[in-house]
Amino acid sequence: MNSNAEDIHVMPALSTPGVGANGLLQEIAAFRADCERRYNFNNRWDIVLTVVGILLSIAVVAAGFVKRPEISAVLGAIVGAVVTAQKAFPFGQRSSFYRLLVGQADNLITRTKQNLLTTKEAVDLLSTLRMDFAQQLPRGSGSRSEDSPAAPQGPKDAPVA
Repeated sequence: MNSNAEDIHVMPALSTPGVGANGLLQEIAAFRADCERRYNFNNRWDIVLTVVGILLSIAVVAAGFVKRPEISAVLGAIVGAVVTAQKAFPFGQRSSFYRLLVGQADNLITRTKQNLLTTKEAVDLLSTLRMDFAQQLPRGSGSRSEDSPAAPQGPKDAPVA
């Protein structure tokens, strides 16, 4: 058996200073990057649907001024479809949700780098953030009636950035 392979199996992952912390920080940073990517996607689509809805609404009024009721009716139907899409795909709520997770992950990274948490506490908090990520994602209007997302239940004593 190769001596390097034996060293890998014998070396404890989290008891060696720096090795476990760096791995944990990389894991938290990867979680944060995933949340940030999802935030950007949802925020972009929320902005697109909002701008399209506003422009179409203005076009409906403009079509009414030029006495084109058929164009106004078609544009009105498209506005209705955009509004329905915003309710069915709550991009705004999801972007807020992911923004909160990004802030909490940032706080976790800072607290971990400053040695304010034990490894177990940091792992537990990361696990909590992952559970929030998996279970609390805002759904379309069929499953949630309120307009604001549920705040992730991450670290209780760590303020969100």
